Amino acid sequence: MSYTADFQGRTHRVAVNTMGSPAAVRVDETTHEVDFTPIVGGLFSLLVGGRSFEVDVVEEGEGVLAIWVEGELHQIEFEEEGRLRRKAARAGDKGRGGPQTIVAPMPGKVVKLLVASGQEVTSGQGIIVIEAMKMENELKAAGPGVVKEIKVQEGAGVGGGEILVVIE
Repeated sequence: MSYTADFQGRTHRVAVNTMGSPAAVRVDETTHEVDFTPIVGGLFSLLVGGRSFEVDVVEEGEGVLAIWVEGELHQIEFEEEGRLRRKAARAGDKGRGGPQTIVAPMPGKVVKLLVASGQEVTSGQGIIVIEAMKMENELKAAGPGVVKEIKVQEGAGVGGGEILVVIE
């Protein structure tokens, strides 16, 4: 399967050439052999190029993943190649706005809310800061929209996968 993934401001083409483990994963022009073992829920053990990684994957909304690798949070927007072309044709130049759900990637505590209900947000804008595993992490909007609902308060404890903010 082929995907387009937006990561740290760059768009990458990703193709998973084989199913199962190990899998041949091509990112842009480089192919990696990825050996993976599911642990529990969205937690995986990966072996890539002789290096071992513990990776926690949480789906934040349609086409948006929060991925924790070695204590660092990464947000990735992705879409299957065929769906992306069809969606772009329907949307014209409107961008990637629309419903989003910001969820806690793992258990933690809400440190700061960066938005208010009814506020317009832009792609990549900080929405909420949570502390997890002794690190503060800013969760960002995947695209433009309006904050519909804030389901938590500053100082509140949250569980992994818990919905924090809804953006439309």
